[in-house]
Parts: sequence; structure tokens; C-alpha cells
Amino acid sequence: MAKGKGQRLNSRKGFTIIEMIVAMTLMSLVAMSIAYGFYIGTDAWKRGERETGETQKLRVLSGLFYQQLKSAYPYQMDIDDEKVVFFEGESDSITFVTTLTDSSFGGFKWVRYSFENGTLLYKEGLLPDKEWDEKTEGKEKIVDTDLGSVEFSFYSVDEEEWNESWDFGEYLPGAVKIRISYFQPFTISIPAGLRESEDNKNEEII
Repeated sequence: MAKGKGQRLNSRKGFTIIEMIVAMTLMSLVAMSIAYGFYIGTDAWKRGERETGETQKLRVLSGLFYQQLKSAYPYQMDIDDEKVVFFEGESDSITFVTTLTDSSFGGFKWVRYSFENGTLLYKEGLLPDKEWDEKTEGKEKIVDTDLGSVEFSFYSVDEEEWNESWDFGEYLPGAVKIRISYFQPFTISIPAGLRESEDNKNEEII
């Protein structure tokens, strides 16, 4: 009888150890689940905060481009012994004349945006200025230093198509399309560049 009692005590002791192992395993799994959930939540919060900041940045930049391009003016200058409208663009830069100037000065000013290595640069100068071409390079102001990409394209009213570049010529483009990073591109119409013809009258730029 004594031997049987000892066997029962040993069985109870072994069952308790198994219970402890199972409990510790369950606690570990619960702790891991909590930690993983905390990581997912923190990552989502950081991602949301980052996207909110980038969206706000897009609003500011698009507002800046909108104001100046809406006021673009077909200012004529003699360049390389030829009278042309002051507007030049590449996929990574744009130079034009705007009437949006300081209220105390009025008149016109040229502005230039260029994108280099994740940085959007800006420069401006008052017109008339015979040395404007020497002033467009160097000592630019930094608009933003953390942009994935900035791309420009230009709408030709005569050709009814978008171009990756725009040379000094006879007129302004009808619109400029701007893509900033991964956001959908936005289009800014230039009133002074929209000239109606029989073919494109009442057409909408897309």
C-alpha cells in the first residue's frame, strides 16, 4: 500500500511541472503577441505621421507653383539675337517670368526651380536685367531637401500634346504638369499661354 501511495505522489509532482511548462509557454506566446502588436501599432503610427507630413509638404509646394505659374507672363527678350518669350523648361527644371512680385516693386521677375539629388532649389531676379542668364546659376535658395523626385512636363496648345522640355520660343505653354515624389501629378493651366483656335477651342487639357 505504501508503495502505491508513493507512486501517486510522484505522478502529481510530474503533472505540476508539466503545467508550469505549459503556463510558461503560453505566457511567452502572449508576451510575443503583445510585443508584435505594439510594434505593428507603432510602425503604423510612424507611417501615418510621415504620410501626413508629406501630404502637407505637397500642399505647400503645389500652392507655391500654382500662384507663380498662374501669373506667368509672355515676357519677350532678345536671346541669341532673337526675340523670344522668356520660358524654358526641362524635366528637372523650369524658368519663367511672373507678375507675382513684391507689391512695393510691381513689374516682372524671373524665377527658376531646379531639382538636384533630392533637393528642390529656387532662384529669382527682377526684370529688366541684361545679365539675367549669369544670375540663374549658383547661390540658389533651398526649398526642400527631402523629395524623392520632381518632374515637369509642358503642354503645347498647337501640337495638343505634352512635352518633356520647352525651349525659348514664340509663346508660353498652355499648362505645366508637375509630379512630386509618388503623388499623383497636378496640372496648372497658364492663362497667358492658352490661345484658342478652331481645332482646340473649348477643349480641356487633361
